[in-house]
Amino acid sequence: MKRCARSISARVSACNCVAALRPGTGNKLKQALQIGHSQRLQLTPQLQQSIRLLQMSYADLTQEISVAMESNPFLEEAESTGPDAPLPDLPVVDTDEESALEDGIHADRDDPNEHYWDSTATSERRWDQSSQASSSFDPFSSVSVSAESQWQNPPDGMTQVLLGELALHRLSESDQWIARALIGCLDPQGYLAVNYDELRQILAPQTVPEDSEINSVLHLLQQLSWPGIGARNLRECLTLQLSALDPDTPELNTAQRLVETHLALLSAHRYDELVRLLDIDRPTLARALALIHSLDPKPGERLFEQVATSIIPDAMVRRQGDRWTTSLTQENARRVQLNDHYRQYLRGQDPPTQKYLQENLRNAQWFIRSLEQRDSTILRVAREIVDIQQGFMDHGDSALDPLTMRVVAQRLELHESTISRAVDQKHLLTPHGVYPLKYFFSGGVGESSGPATSARAVQARIRKVIESEAPLKPVSDSQLVTILDNEGIQIARRTVAKYREQMNIPPATQRRSVL
Repeated sequence: MKRCARSISARVSACNCVAALRPGTGNKLKQALQIGHSQRLQLTPQLQQSIRLLQMSYADLTQEISVAMESNPFLEEAESTGPDAPLPDLPVVDTDEESALEDGIHADRDDPNEHYWDSTATSERRWDQSSQASSSFDPFSSVSVSAESQWQNPPDGMTQVLLGELALHRLSESDQWIARALIGCLDPQGYLAVNYDELRQILAPQTVPEDSEINSVLHLLQQLSWPGIGARNLRECLTLQLSALDPDTPELNTAQRLVETHLALLSAHRYDELVRLLDIDRPTLARALALIHSLDPKPGERLFEQVATSIIPDAMVRRQGDRWTTSLTQENARRVQLNDHYRQYLRGQDPPTQKYLQENLRNAQWFIRSLEQRDSTILRVAREIVDIQQGFMDHGDSALDPLTMRVVAQRLELHESTISRAVDQKHLLTPHGVYPLKYFFSGGVGESSGPATSARAVQARIRKVIESEAPLKPVSDSQLVTILDNEGIQIARRTVAKYREQMNIPPATQRRSVL
């Protein structure tokens, strides 16, 4: 997608003259004519647009298409067609830039099959409910939010909810200032992020409250309908939630003692010492821990406004026989077409109007071609990834092969930067969920025998071993190294620890169960 233009330039040094210094004659100026070869990298605006469109996500591209249709009279929204309808023939202006782009991106636009999933492969589908896939996803719909939800009022945030509840209490003007300041100083997790001195600086000069006044208003804030809000640390947050429970809750007293006096030992999983200090048995400790685990250490997040985001995959896989194939969820070039209504004005007598229309026609033709080439590149890259990662489609992460962008670039005869743009912000719908295309690229871990194993496959194996470990005897990182080495995977202990931390799995000392 890049063109190198060779130019021969002749420069006459009129301003930057060569000064020859000769003894006794003074400075003399003379002109010199220099001829040389140079190479310059030229990217036309059309090529820059094609590169930019290739890197865009589906949402950004949808917005870009809307802007292009509003600014160019020759572009209009295409009528809705079926997924297998052929693309209309588009008039193309043959230019050097377009030929160069075609050479850089090879067309590969096979028609998708009739059925998304082959009926013969029904028994082999394994959809993970905990994956990133959404059961309500419509691959041929660009709107992921229902019409009713678009008109619903946005949910109130934590500040609005707390102020609304405090409005039901009769507070003095000074207490109202303190309450607003306290709520304004809560972090997104619901904790008070300032001390009393800082709070007084915020309230000055309206009021300068005493500690007792602040304590009174803070106590009221902590007694609202959301236990834990307004706490100053984790211990206070858990204590407030335990205090709001029914006094007859089993093991409530034990849980309160654990939180108030032994939280450090609890976080370190030193269960033997806790049993001795509290003079209780392990089943009682287990019930108290279960009660503590049911609490919310970040109560403010329940009231914090969160915008739900949806992902629309760019491509999807389906089984055909014993192979997995790939197709686009929606070909973007079909969403735009040329408006022939303005062609009749191209032969008009007004030169400025004629020039304007000709320029917009060329831009519209190039825009549609850029969309086609974008779809073609993404489809080719996605197909190549799926061809290499056939094992992942059948068995998940444990069968993921090591893969780099350079390998895909060499197999497709494209530049590595083109592959990087084609997979950036693009997603693939698989039987195991929706994954970014970048997910399928991972480095290899050396093996003592046989081919290398991808890092993600090693992570999946580590996770599987940890999930099947004995609760009272969790597997340590050193033991994981031994297990992987017995399977032919040579890996260092620090690498195992790094992979475990990336999967948010605590060390063995913190995974030990009470019972």
